[in-house]
Amino acid sequence: MIIFFQNETGLTSFNIYQMNTNLNYSTITFDSVSSANYGNISQGNYSGTPADTQQINITLNNQLAKDWLEYAADTGYSVKNYGIILLPNAGSNTIKGFYSFNNPTDLIPFVTIIFTKNGTLDTAVLNISEYATLSDAPPTIIPADRFVLQSGVAYRNVLNFDLAKLPPNVIINNVTLTFTLDNSSSFISPTTDKRVVIGAVVDSTTKDDSLFVDAFQTDSMTYTLSSTSLNAIFQRWNSGVLTNYGLSMKNYYETQNLDYFVFYSPSATEISYRPRIKITYTTRD
Repeated sequence: MIIFFQNETGLTSFNIYQMNTNLNYSTITFDSVSSANYGNISQGNYSGTPADTQQINITLNNQLAKDWLEYAADTGYSVKNYGIILLPNAGSNTIKGFYSFNNPTDLIPFVTIIFTKNGTLDTAVLNISEYATLSDAPPTIIPADRFVLQSGVAYRNVLNFDLAKLPPNVIINNVTLTFTLDNSSSFISPTTDKRVVIGAVVDSTTKDDSLFVDAFQTDSMTYTLSSTSLNAIFQRWNSGVLTNYGLSMKNYYETQNLDYFVFYSPSATEISYRPRIKITYTTRD
């Protein structure tokens, strides 16, 4: 366990339930999972305040492990092994991150099963698996006149700019994007890479994006991006080659830590803090 959000000494509390539905972890979304997909009997639980890099041990229901072994020996066994879900309960008042299966073997989650077969005591260690992390939050958590980028839960944003005032048949020489960080509302780890990845949204429904370029801080608050990649995006929009669905924004290391970047939105009271685009262009003959 290596990361936390805001409250380092807060209580981490969750229950473990058996999954009763086979889910595709590569396509799963928060909306595609409900209480119908997992059991209502706790197979194990944890409540505590683990320190950084501390390993925690959770005792699981013996019957759960027995069912897994039975299913491994016979796929026709009535109880299928669809995995488990770790579900926070009302006792939790912080968010903490644990090492996943994409880490060195001495840090990944594993299950140790001690069993007896034909009178012989043996041990099985289960340390190969797949996982998905799902989270949700209401829009009300976003401060007024702000937008948020957050790692861990992968909270992203899309900025839309109206190009109606830009003549249609021009050569775009330079595009400069500027946006401003609200430090007092943000929660950013001291060693975090603060780059923000900017892309072009290519699907209005899924918000899929491409043509990425990194934006860097020019001072403690201001992000400024001026690059040929950004020029190309606006040139394609203005020429009609690419539909203008807006600019996507995400943290550079959005799968690491739980850093919470709060930026001033287009409705910010202080006009100078609002995101803005400056375009330099040449008219065609």
